[in-house]
Amino acid sequence: MAEDDATEVLDLADPAVADLVDFPDDVRAPEKPLPTSAKAKVGLKRRLKITPVEQQRLRDARQGFATRRLDLAHVTSLIEGPIRPRAGDLVLARVDRLRYHRRIELANGRKALLHRGDEIIVAYGNRYATDQYEGLVPFDLGPTNLIATGGVAATMVSRNAAMRSATQITPIGLLGNLRGDPINLHDLKLTTDMPGTNRPGTIAVLGTGMNSGKTTVCKSLIRGLRAAGKRVAGIKVTGTGSGGDYWAMVDAGAHVVADFTDVGFSATYKLNLAELETLLVDLLAHATAQGVDVAVLEIADGIFQAQNSELIRSDVFREAVDRIVFAAGDSLGAVHGLAVLKELGLPVVALSGRVTMSSLSLREFAQPLPVGILSKRELETAEIALGEVLDATLEAPLPHELSDKNGKSVFGWSDQ
Repeated sequence: MAEDDATEVLDLADPAVADLVDFPDDVRAPEKPLPTSAKAKVGLKRRLKITPVEQQRLRDARQGFATRRLDLAHVTSLIEGPIRPRAGDLVLARVDRLRYHRRIELANGRKALLHRGDEIIVAYGNRYATDQYEGLVPFDLGPTNLIATGGVAATMVSRNAAMRSATQITPIGLLGNLRGDPINLHDLKLTTDMPGTNRPGTIAVLGTGMNSGKTTVCKSLIRGLRAAGKRVAGIKVTGTGSGGDYWAMVDAGAHVVADFTDVGFSATYKLNLAELETLLVDLLAHATAQGVDVAVLEIADGIFQAQNSELIRSDVFREAVDRIVFAAGDSLGAVHGLAVLKELGLPVVALSGRVTMSSLSLREFAQPLPVGILSKRELETAEIALGEVLDATLEAPLPHELSDKNGKSVFGWSDQ
């Protein structure tokens, strides 16, 4: 096929083309206004190139876990040019230099070894990881980084001093549909009608930060609730697209497992409160539609992370969560974290996490805590998971449903 036949070049200055492509203005506009002289020079030269892509090329690429909801058959083109990618946009990229991430987690959970020159399918997204990197969606399709093993692309803006730099990749083009529009994870999200029944009971697992033991607590609770005869959902509410916690919940025996990537987000860093509330409601609606009795909700990172701090103070979170288990990495974090949550009036019923692994750490508590301390093994027992967590008595029980100023449930779910 001749190059002229294979490549369609569209002039974005043409209003008819702009309407056809249907990009938001801020997607194709530069981040900073161009000087007048530069605008005149660029003018009609600003172009968007849409090139047909072969299905075999897509199948040969390593498709990251975060993009697992994508059906490659729906990808028909690659989009190049002066486009500002959005969080969630899917992109075909080439591995240029292997640094920290030398593997990519595939849709099936296998971590495939990467080589220089490999092509990968990943999603743009912002990352917040105190033990690894902070990454932000770049302003253009220039060289960037593989910022997470699960298949998330962003430009590294900071890193933990103990970490090597992030693997370097070069975008080849955004994945496009038949209309020439970029495909975004929002286009692939679960579509669940608002259930006509009350949501299941919920237990949220919060923590002091990364590696405080939150996922282990979730796994243990799932096992304990299953042992009590409950149908359980494991839900990762916030974080960066990766299968580690997802597969851990699957392996623990959760009947339903879902995370934020299932409802349109490659990562949750930089999301506003309305977006966080929406994804929480969507994930719980999905769990409810699947007929589970209990949903275990993991909130990534710590309670002082900016988005988490907003979320746990919101009315939607309060309505969505019946009980909280707090995972701490050490005694100081445990005492202060519990004090913060208690001051907020949140329904914390137990302390767990890495701090419970050491008897010496537990000796450091100078006075009794406001909640009981539960180890991994204790949470795995039916009696404790049910009696001391899900059905634990609160000093001031929270209403199962909160209403807005018009008396309507924040969730909008039926009381029947």
